Amino acid sequence: MPKQKKQNNVQFRQTGTSTKAVAALVIGILTMIVFLVLVLYSGIKEETPKAFAICGTAALVASFIGLLVSMKCVREQDGGYKIPYAGMAVNGITFLTYIVTYILGLV
Repeated sequence: MPKQKKQNNVQFRQTGTSTKAVAALVIGILTMIVFLVLVLYSGIKEETPKAFAICGTAALVASFIGLLVSMKCVREQDGGYKIPYAGMAVNGITFLTYIVTYILGLV
């Protein structure tokens, strides 16, 4: 009688990074770059165009969406938390920076 091999029913966790997590990190980096460009360019110009307000508001919304997506990726993923946590940190810092800038701009 030939020996039969045991079937291994072990399932490993997915440790790869999610595309959504990478997208959230990229969104955070882009919104931070937009913030720095807007701040530097508005420091050079005395009057800022209304397009700056539109770009700033769009970047604020994008960083908030990136923050939500990265939080969702942390909850969904079993392993490989570096990218979602980095996206959460970058988007959170950028979002808070935009909020503080808007509050100081109203005062």
